[in-house]
Amino acid sequence: LMSAPHARLGLELAHAHRPDLILLDIHLPGMDGYEALETLLTWEETRDIPVLALTADAMPGEVKRGLAAGFARYLTKPIDVPTFIDAIDTFLTPGATADAGSGRDA
Repeated sequence: LMSAPHARLGLELAHAHRPDLILLDIHLPGMDGYEALETLLTWEETRDIPVLALTADAMPGEVKRGLAAGFARYLTKPIDVPTFIDAIDTFLTPGATADAGSGRDA
């Protein structure tokens, strides 16, 4: 597990270490989660890593925007622990793809 207090460091860590899964908040200092996701999707080293949004923005329009932007799942706060664990398990299971899961936590 690696953690970063801001998007720039998170991007550097993802690029250098190529994690199996990225949890990304939408509201980050210096760069929002959409910008960070866009960067991850442009790099060959990170474009296939599933990125799960984790945010307090639970409005239907925001969920739709997040999934359209390329987040593999859109999880909202407060975290529903079983849904959160299921989302992580979905993407850490061998053979899982970035399309796995149902999108938004419900």
